[in-house]
Amino acid sequence: MASESALPQKRYWLFVLAVLLLLAGGAALFMGPKNFGIWSLGLGACIVSVYLIRVSNVHSRSVSAATGSEGTDSKAKKGQGRLIWIIGAALLPLAGASFFCLYQDALHGYHETTPVYVFAGVAALCALVWSYLASRLLH
Repeated sequence: MASESALPQKRYWLFVLAVLLLLAGGAALFMGPKNFGIWSLGLGACIVSVYLIRVSNVHSRSVSAATGSEGTDSKAKKGQGRLIWIIGAALLPLAGASFFCLYQDALHGYHETTPVYVFAGVAALCALVWSYLASRLLH
């Protein structure tokens, strides 16, 4: 009985609230892209919903399932972790190069659209990979 109380409790009501907040934030982002106030509220709602999903503890596995799988795949997880760090490091010069190309295009009057799309794609990829690495460091 004492071991059951030590386990974190799953809060489904908090998870439902987070999903509703995420939907409202997504709707605000979709409906008000030109209004900074609505857009920032929608972005804030999305960030708070992600925090509430983590706090709700609905996504976590039981302790017995977590300890049983760690010993078998530890070498595969290390290789996968090393690969994502290599990708994250390789994105740094790629981000610099895409910014340089965008800057050069800006100096000449933005006559080409390719540097804008390349920079946006690299920025989105950097945000995805680096946020994953930050979450791994903080977890």
